[in-house]
Amino acid sequence: MKQPKKPSAVAHAVEQTPVHYASAPVARRVSSPITDALFARLVKHAPGSGNEAILAIRSGYPASILKSAGYYFGIPDARIQRITAVPATTAQRLEKNAANIDPAASERIHRMGIVTRIAIEVFDNKQTALSWMCRSNPALADSAPLDLLDTEPGAIAVRQILNAIATGGVV
Repeated sequence: MKQPKKPSAVAHAVEQTPVHYASAPVARRVSSPITDALFARLVKHAPGSGNEAILAIRSGYPASILKSAGYYFGIPDARIQRITAVPATTAQRLEKNAANIDPAASERIHRMGIVTRIAIEVFDNKQTALSWMCRSNPALADSAPLDLLDTEPGAIAVRQILNAIATGGVV
């Protein structure tokens, strides 16, 4: 049996950093504070780039972050699993075994957290940002920004629109 990798300092910080629940979005489904907190910590504390981000992605995030992201956005787990390319059965098995998702899925979830942080900064309101991330957008060929974060070119398109919104430019 393969030995689990030791989590990086960033992955450990994501698991250990306290979250202020007063600012948490109102979930559309029942959740636990522990589950909700994991992705919220990633959004708030994960480095956007550099060696720390690389190490966190390579070591993998805990599989429970997938469910946490669904709770954070108030969307079904299946949508997060599709964006991260983690099949439902794999997500369930990894979570049951308290294992990490692979580096490719970790990179997608990391990208999701970083772009979400940018959206919250641009809109200066978490609920508005989360709503914007989940709704179809004509500037993105009627795709929701969140759904484009499965690829870096999609994330670039979302960042460009957020930059245009932040600077008052044309979308």
